[in-house]
Amino acid sequence: MLATLTDTPPAGDAWAYELKYDGFRAVCAIAGGDIAMWSRNELDLAPRFPAVAAALSKLKVPEVVIDGEIVVLDEQGAPRFQLLQQGDRREILIVFDILWLDGKDLRNLTYDERRTILEKTLKRTPAAIKVSEKITTSGAEALERAKKSGWEGIIAKRRTSVYEPRRSKEWLKIKAINEQELIVVGWNPSTHSSKEVGSLHLAVMGDDGALHYAGKVGTGFSAKQRVWWKDELSKDVVPVNLVKDAPRERVATWVKPRFVVQVAFTEWTADNRLRHPSFLGMREDKEVGEVVRERASGVGSGESEMKNDSRTSSKSAKAAKKSPSKKSAQSRSDTRHPTPDTRVVLTNPDRILYPRDGITKQDVADYHAAVSEPMIRALRDRPLALEHWNEGIDKPSWFHQDVGRGAQPWLTTIETPTRTTAHKSVKHLVVDKPETLRWLAQMSVLTIHMWASRGAALDEPDWLVFDLDPAKGKGIEQAIDAAIIVRRLLDNLHLPSVPKTSGKRGIHVFIPLAGGYTHEEANEFACSISAAIAAKVPEFTMERALNKRRGRLYLDCMQNAYGKTVVAPYSLRAIDGAPVSAPLKWDEVTKKLDPKKFNLRTMPDRLAKVGDLFARIFEERVKLPELK
Repeated sequence: MLATLTDTPPAGDAWAYELKYDGFRAVCAIAGGDIAMWSRNELDLAPRFPAVAAALSKLKVPEVVIDGEIVVLDEQGAPRFQLLQQGDRREILIVFDILWLDGKDLRNLTYDERRTILEKTLKRTPAAIKVSEKITTSGAEALERAKKSGWEGIIAKRRTSVYEPRRSKEWLKIKAINEQELIVVGWNPSTHSSKEVGSLHLAVMGDDGALHYAGKVGTGFSAKQRVWWKDELSKDVVPVNLVKDAPRERVATWVKPRFVVQVAFTEWTADNRLRHPSFLGMREDKEVGEVVRERASGVGSGESEMKNDSRTSSKSAKAAKKSPSKKSAQSRSDTRHPTPDTRVVLTNPDRILYPRDGITKQDVADYHAAVSEPMIRALRDRPLALEHWNEGIDKPSWFHQDVGRGAQPWLTTIETPTRTTAHKSVKHLVVDKPETLRWLAQMSVLTIHMWASRGAALDEPDWLVFDLDPAKGKGIEQAIDAAIIVRRLLDNLHLPSVPKTSGKRGIHVFIPLAGGYTHEEANEFACSISAAIAAKVPEFTMERALNKRRGRLYLDCMQNAYGKTVVAPYSLRAIDGAPVSAPLKWDEVTKKLDPKKFNLRTMPDRLAKVGDLFARIFEERVKLPELK
């Protein structure tokens, strides 16, 4: 459960107050003598904080799950994130909630009820574990105490609130000292050593899914830290800056967004820069996509109204190149409308779409925002087919190609002539802006299927694809074997190729095509290659009929025909775990490949680390050799 930022504490007996602890959030569990300590982004904290792990193992509780913050206190008893970051071994766990006890789920109890159970359960604890202090004064007096003692702030918790796994206005945070998590996007060199950074350039994620410049920080570092930052950031250098509103600094070196840091500052300036920032430490427990500028408004009648909903924060990995737009005299009618002035509103954002994973419509919208740039790069101007799961993946879905008159006027659509019915066309949706992806989440669209051609040249595909479909009862291992064989053959023909998981058991192998090829030519080439493989490898077949495949992998070359679709890169699949169709490096296509590890929760971080691997399709355009 996360607290919502507000600028003043609520008043009244309905609220309880605790001091705000500045450290690493940790959910800890004990069961059968085993312990676990996890951060919000599923980091195992036990090796990092062995003293806390040892203390947990000494608790005389058979089975419990507790929520707290790992901190280091200074000489005055206030938590200091710098001390925690610097490896001070005096870390302790401050526990402020209890979620589970001896087989009973306590999350639906009120805060007061859970607090009573917590204090009774942890009445006697090792020195490295303490229960958070409650403040019995008013909220205003509690905040004043925090300011005088040098604490970050206070937390106000509604006494009747249950424990929800999301950001809630039932918990409010009020800061006495301004601190903010920031994304490192570059550095300026030191003026006295080429081995050190002089300052770090910082950014936050905006509602548009882009990085927005927030200033730079040059104080608070040790000499050792300056050297470390230079070594690490040198691995992530990009040729152009990826940040909106960034200054043009001749000495700046820009990097991919990989690291999150904690920074103290006095205020935000009118041009959205940090005033007097000071580096506090690195946040390994925070993901890049979580980092948005925290804003607060006043509180009336004990309620906090947020100007910005932080749940819409994105995890977008920026790329240096944009895909070229394709021009052709064969362009079809392409209806374009201006971007709406307001954001798409999600109705029922807490509706569960993946029951076993607890993934909601809001989570899908946040994921779409996180991967919006690479998805839009792949999907822009491309006709789409959509799969809706309005009641979640356990209920029937429905397939949607012709959006017809049902499309809202601001959505971009494109009409494609059919080749089966004379004088008939289908109006497809086109994804060309983040709002459209959010609209798809609102419509509970999980899987997006895309054409190989764009509106400006519907008869000319951008790629040809081999769809490697394992036999019934077989796993992805069969597709891996086929993909490796396809790659070897393409390498012999000096053709570049890009592999991608289907998100389920299959693998897609793409060849980027130069302009001018027709769907028929792409189809013929793909089927010739497939036929050659099937003739040599008995375990593979081109037989379309399921009952005739007899355990053999299906080499589907027919997906290259006009109007055929393939699952889009980064698209979700409607199975447990919310896997996505993931572009791969060829050295990942091994027996160890597990398609489920690429999912809604992991893909944004993967993008930040490896970039958009599908972008190669638009950068390497090749001509096909003649097959003899």
